[in-house]
Amino acid sequence: MHSEHTPRSLFSSTEFRAAWSAELISYFGDQLARIALAVLVFDRTNSAALTGLTYALTYVPSVVGALTLSPVADRHPRRSVIMAVDISRAAVVGAMAIPGVPLAVLCLLVSVMSFLGGPYKAAQLALLRDILSAEQYPVGMSVRQVTTQTAQIFGFAFGGALSWLLTPEVCLAFDAVTFVAAYALYRAFVRPRSREPMKSRPAVGSLSLLWGEPRRRAIFLSTALGFFYIAPEALATPYVSALGRGPAWTGGLMACTGVGAVLGLWAFHRFVPVRRHAAHLPLLCITAGLPLVVVAVRSGSIYLAMVAFAVSNALWCVQVVVSVSTLIELLPDDVRAQGMGTASAMNLTAQGIGTAAAGLLAEWQGPVVAVSLMGALSAPAGLWPALLWLRSTRPAASASASARQDVSWT
Repeated sequence: MHSEHTPRSLFSSTEFRAAWSAELISYFGDQLARIALAVLVFDRTNSAALTGLTYALTYVPSVVGALTLSPVADRHPRRSVIMAVDISRAAVVGAMAIPGVPLAVLCLLVSVMSFLGGPYKAAQLALLRDILSAEQYPVGMSVRQVTTQTAQIFGFAFGGALSWLLTPEVCLAFDAVTFVAAYALYRAFVRPRSREPMKSRPAVGSLSLLWGEPRRRAIFLSTALGFFYIAPEALATPYVSALGRGPAWTGGLMACTGVGAVLGLWAFHRFVPVRRHAAHLPLLCITAGLPLVVVAVRSGSIYLAMVAFAVSNALWCVQVVVSVSTLIELLPDDVRAQGMGTASAMNLTAQGIGTAAAGLLAEWQGPVVAVSLMGALSAPAGLWPALLWLRSTRPAASASASARQDVSWT
């Protein structure tokens, strides 16, 4: 049994509490804003296509932002970058909340808000490592995963109700306030840290940064597996409909994935020492999607699907925590935000393409078969990063990789 560091011990740090609180309230506000935007656009246009496009704009531009602006968080103090983005996003969302904003302007503002999210996440992941030690960071990432899962569930659950009760414009104004509150928390409770100047590197350099060393390459490849793991979330609504269940079951099915993540992360950190986390990466890459295969065995059982979705999401969340906490230690400090931003962009891109692929597959074979097939295909796809990690972490290979890394960054 393992108990080196616990979430409770992390919350003894004022800086961690402030960073955690800032992410919680801004993430909740983001989910609320996404629902409000969908309601606002649909009310104006009565177009499902335009509503879907606007919703996609809350995600897609962040990939470009992560690739192009992540190095900013390495050239400048990460706290300052986070605060600047928070204030900028508060202004952008505040403008979106003005009644009567033209639809074209609204879409542009949504794109700007999403674009700024890319460098924000890169700076946030790197700053969290400045706040926490190498041993504490994996626990901190688990807390972060649990927080975002919970905030997503409650944000979506309350978003629709609040958008109906308070109007979408008021919900967007609330989101703007959450960004101001996050700014205030970082300014008041997270101390400034100076940054050493670094050379500017283009986006291609960011990819080379992760691809040029075998261990970093393995982790980078593992982020692409979200292409398969996103299937339950992407197909939850048609899946429930195919089983002849009502819309309320969709919320229950998605809630199970959040519960699975919380329990899975707790069990992993309870019983697996931090020093052994990385050793489980190959197994996680191969197995995270396999629980989804069983839904085709008893295709009419919603309860089996709940368990399968929960276990798969638990393994995926553990894989994310292991990947992020391992990658950040493999990156030199002066390029951490750049590397983490690029990996985050890959993850978002994989999930976006995977959502579309799952939808097309469901149109062809039905949602039950689509979920099961995406889960089955994840295992052979996971063999590449798994075998690469095993080869690169053998004693001789690891020593050689470390030597190459030292040469590259001195």
